[in-house]
Amino acid sequence: MDKSGRLATRIVFGVAFAIMLALTPIALAGKGGNGGGGKGGSSGTTGSTLSLSSETVKLNPSLPSTCLSEDDYDKRVFASSLAGSFSTSYQTCDLNTDGFTAGGIGLEADVYVVGQLLDLSITAPDGGVHHAVLMDQTTSRGVTTSHYAVCYVPLYFISNDTGTDPLPGGSWQITLSGQLSSATLTTRAQMTDVVFQQTYCPASQQNLSP
Repeated sequence: MDKSGRLATRIVFGVAFAIMLALTPIALAGKGGNGGGGKGGSSGTTGSTLSLSSETVKLNPSLPSTCLSEDDYDKRVFASSLAGSFSTSYQTCDLNTDGFTAGGIGLEADVYVVGQLLDLSITAPDGGVHHAVLMDQTTSRGVTTSHYAVCYVPLYFISNDTGTDPLPGGSWQITLSGQLSSATLTTRAQMTDVVFQQTYCPASQQNLSP
């Protein structure tokens, strides 16, 4: 083959290789953005395309910004499909470490899924775990969407809507796992007062007293 023939072959091969790279999906693309402004983050596993679609953060300006404490608010929404597991974390304040407690802050997560859910859980810094409860199901055009929720909340008194005994300070892990063709996961770290618990939490995980 002469030089012009070899050059033409290289050009064709180079163009084909570039097209192949453009069409090859990148592993773990959009596996979950970091959230919480230093108060937590997210991670996925192979097969996960779950990614952060929105986050709303409101912080108490008079308290530390490195951890969640009284009146703070951090809501995250993740969406897409999942084949494996996905986690996001929140950091609550600790009296000994930060000089403040988590106050009335609690953790909640709920997910709407199509497919096989293995688990949705909240793991406390001390190792305690709460697992999601099926809240309801709807079927449309032969597709069933299941709604699960899980809470980890401090005690609140119904009579005056005040709380006692803050949750432990440290890293809280929220983990979703399953084979899901569609998933919309919402996680919240905020003041989980009486109305919040009655609205979002399974009855078995509400922490309310008269």
